[in-house]
Amino acid sequence: MSGSADHHRLRSIGKILQEEQSRFIGYPEIERKSRELGFGMSVRTLRFYVDEGILPAPRKIGKTPVYEEEWILNVLLAIHLMKTRFNRSLTEIRQILQAMSESPEILADKLSVLYEDVTKSEDLPLVERAALQDAFFALLTGKAGQSLQASELRLTALVELFREQGRLEGDDYHSPNMHEILASQGYGTSKTPLEDKVNVSLRPPSGETAASAPPPEASPAPPEGITIRMARAKELAFAQRFKSQFERLGRVHCPIDGKGYKAGPREHTYDKEDRSGEVVDLMKSMRIYDRGLLDSLPLGEVREFRVFQRGLFGRGDLKVVVRAVVLSPLQDFLRKRWSTQKLGILEAKRALEELELEDGVFYYVGILSTSGWKLDGAEQIPTRPNLLACLVESEGEGSWKLHYVPDDRWGGVEVVFDPETEEEKVERVRLLIEHQVRPKGEFVIISNLCEDLDVSLNLVHDAIQQLTAADSELELIDMGGREILKRSRL
Repeated sequence: MSGSADHHRLRSIGKILQEEQSRFIGYPEIERKSRELGFGMSVRTLRFYVDEGILPAPRKIGKTPVYEEEWILNVLLAIHLMKTRFNRSLTEIRQILQAMSESPEILADKLSVLYEDVTKSEDLPLVERAALQDAFFALLTGKAGQSLQASELRLTALVELFREQGRLEGDDYHSPNMHEILASQGYGTSKTPLEDKVNVSLRPPSGETAASAPPPEASPAPPEGITIRMARAKELAFAQRFKSQFERLGRVHCPIDGKGYKAGPREHTYDKEDRSGEVVDLMKSMRIYDRGLLDSLPLGEVREFRVFQRGLFGRGDLKVVVRAVVLSPLQDFLRKRWSTQKLGILEAKRALEELELEDGVFYYVGILSTSGWKLDGAEQIPTRPNLLACLVESEGEGSWKLHYVPDDRWGGVEVVFDPETEEEKVERVRLLIEHQVRPKGEFVIISNLCEDLDVSLNLVHDAIQQLTAADSELELIDMGGREILKRSRL
């Protein structure tokens, strides 16, 4: 009887140990599950984080390194948000995680709220968004005095109080006493003032006045230059049209498996961000204190669609990422308010290096330079086994130039990076032809039109069909093997 009881007790202990071990997962499983959740971390990245002290060393089950599943996935989500959504350094991320004494789920939730309620908010001016983010991380790291846990931060209350009590007057930023506000909300009682962090240092340093800041408009741009307002308009047009062009696709080709995947709302996610934090930091480093200038600058918009395989129970594996990025010569814009500097392949490569490429996923990336590209040839444009890039520039009057290596892997996806729709291209061709063939006897060579306007032969024919249907004097003829549209002399 005693032996049976001992056996039962051992089985119960074994079951408890088995259940305990089931809560832990190894590196390959962490990589798979984080990818399914949309913030994939490779095994190599996990090991790097351990080596750098960002993650604690894993425990061992036998010889296998493992982490508690819920804990590690929430930590990785928090790292992903801090790194990609708030541009925080690994040093700062390490400091926050090492000081964390509560569930990482709380930090991940707070970061999500900060991103949705502050970063993406269009109710708050850009400067205030940056200020609230800096204040949030200053409180977590202790830069504002006492180091707080994420659970001690009431983000929505902070946003509301800051909105009600802060105001902008001229070039000086006037904030409420953020220290008192935070204390009244239970955020701690540190006596270290937060004002310098909250106002993003837009008030001139001691001994300077707002009058020392550069004027809103510096010297006029030369004819070949581009002003900050022109650049901002191009940025917005590119980013907005990218979204609408993608939504017209229907399906997206994945060269890795040769399949086309539906790209409807249930099969994709959409995200947008900008580099406003980097722009503010650059302004501070250049000692520029002009909020009106900040509102006029291009901000490095980034838009991204992530297309998933449709699964029986919702979204399956991530298959394709389609990403639009905007670059500008910001230092020129800040110094002179205009630029003639064209960006080169080096800047394009840097933008691509920011992507953490995942195995089994194909990436299409379009990069707009608001000031144009300096290229020796399309063959310079980077390509990789799972990535194709397209460089975009505006040619004025609604036309855009796309530079990319011809490759069957595009599968028609390159059209999402062209802000000009097919209908607009046809209209542009039609207007030019109307102008050129207005006099009696005038003609245009169709192949020259395609080359000069950078449009396909099919679109030129569409424009010609519209013109000839409405104007009986126009005729499309073949002359020596060349198509010509001419107006009769009679």
